[in-house]
Amino acid sequence: MDEKAKYGITAVRYLGSQVVEAMMGLIDVSQQRWDLRPAPTRVSEVVDHLVEGDTVISLFPDNRGGLAPGPEVKVDVLPEGTETLALADEAPGRSLRDLPRF
Repeated sequence: MDEKAKYGITAVRYLGSQVVEAMMGLIDVSQQRWDLRPAPTRVSEVVDHLVEGDTVISLFPDNRGGLAPGPEVKVDVLPEGTETLALADEAPGRSLRDLPRF
C-alpha cells in the first residue's frame, strides 16, 4: 500500500504558550467521515506521523456545525530545539491558535 494516511486535528491543548497535545483522528479516503475518531495525541506522536510521511491537516469549525479543512500541519522547531506544531500556511482566523482548545 503506497497511499499514506491522512489525519485531521480538530483542537489543541496548550501548556503555557506551547502546544502539548492535539485532538487527532484518521480521516477516511473519501474525507467525508472518520476512520478513527479524534483522540488526545501527544505532540511527539503527531511529529512521528509527519516524519513518517503521513499528511496531517487542520480542521476548523464551519458555520453549519461541521468541520472545514484548513492548512496542513508541519513540524516547527523552537529556538531551544523543542519540536512543536505549526500550520504550513496561516491566514487570519486560520492559525493553530484559532483551533478550539480541549
